[in-house]
Amino acid sequence: MIDKSIVESLKLRYKDLHPLIFKRSVEHATSAGNLFDILECVPKKFPIFWCNDNKSWMQAKDITLRKGFMEK
Repeated sequence: MIDKSIVESLKLRYKDLHPLIFKRSVEHATSAGNLFDILECVPKKFPIFWCNDNKSWMQAKDITLRKGFMEK
C-alpha cells in the first residue's frame, strides 16, 4: 500500500489528469516511485488503455480496440 500522503501529493501534482485514470494508476502501482513513473508516462492524446505487458498506459491507434480483444 502506498502512503496516503504521497498519493495526495501526486493527486495535486496531476490535478489535470482524469480522476479515474489516477485511481486506476494507484491500483496498478507497486510503489510510490512506480506510481510516479506511471503518471509521468500517461499519453496526452486519447483513447488510452492499460497495457499489462508494459505496465503503463498506452495510446490506442485503433479507437475500437478491436484488434487487441481479438488477439487474446
